[in-house]
Amino acid sequence: MPIISIRFIKDVVATPEQKKELVTRMTDTFVSVLGDVVRPFTYCLIEEVPQGQWGIAGVPMPDLPFLTGETYARIYKDSSDLMKAAIAQMSVANDNDPSDP
Repeated sequence: MPIISIRFIKDVVATPEQKKELVTRMTDTFVSVLGDVVRPFTYCLIEEVPQGQWGIAGVPMPDLPFLTGETYARIYKDSSDLMKAAIAQMSVANDNDPSDP
């Protein structure tokens, strides 16, 4: 039985109408890949996490000054730079792999 799991921050992300549309569209997308046989067995769960019970970069949320401030921008940029460097290293390693024709 396929289970589609969606998590939101309670009362922040989606309206009740948007949630209904998500259930329909997510299920339809899943069925378009796996076939109609899975529709009756496809569950779509929307879980709402209360504000203050989640965080980003070790900071409890919601904290809009943090999310829009310089500290988070630096953390995000540093992470992006690390990911780009790691991807570049993997690309070089793959290009130099003699077992890969």
